Amino acid sequence: MKFIFTLGITLLLSSCNLFDSSESPIPAEFAGADYQLSDKNAKQWAIASKQAEQCIYPNLTRIQQQHFAKEDSYIHSQYVFFYPLENIIGEDYVKIIQNDEKSMSYATYQFKKFRTAIGSVESLNNQYCQILRTQARDDLDVVKGQYKNGMVDNSKNEDGTSKNTDGVATNQNKFFFDIIKWGSALLL
Repeated sequence: MKFIFTLGITLLLSSCNLFDSSESPIPAEFAGADYQLSDKNAKQWAIASKQAEQCIYPNLTRIQQQHFAKEDSYIHSQYVFFYPLENIIGEDYVKIIQNDEKSMSYATYQFKKFRTAIGSVESLNNQYCQILRTQARDDLDVVKGQYKNGMVDNSKNEDGTSKNTDGVATNQNKFFFDIIKWGSALLL
């Protein structure tokens, strides 16, 4: 009788355990990670990453990616990997992952697992995609050392039209333009 009772309890507990957790078990090599990315968040991250990559790099091939300059690789990793993850779990947790080797390895493991599992994803809306492309392009310029001022220039002429700030044939260099014009006339 005790045997049947013990067997019944064991079966009951083991069947309850089957429905208890939808998370996949964490491989032993990632035990002790400071942050363990959940399956749900990893799947969202894989989808968001694929959407960002389709938006910013619509024609990217594997060979092109392997030959990225270090600046391009940095921007790709930020916009395709870290920024989408940051939108899902938050900036603080991304920093924890980046600062712990086991957490980063586990996040990469989770990412690869779900990235290969998802098929095609819905594209980002055009307006958000344009903003993302512009930000990535501007950040790439900054990383390459081509400073770009992020402020809006609201310079206006006296008549209210926008001021031409490029300095070519404007009042900024009108004196030099006149010298060249008169000098060439004197030479001829």
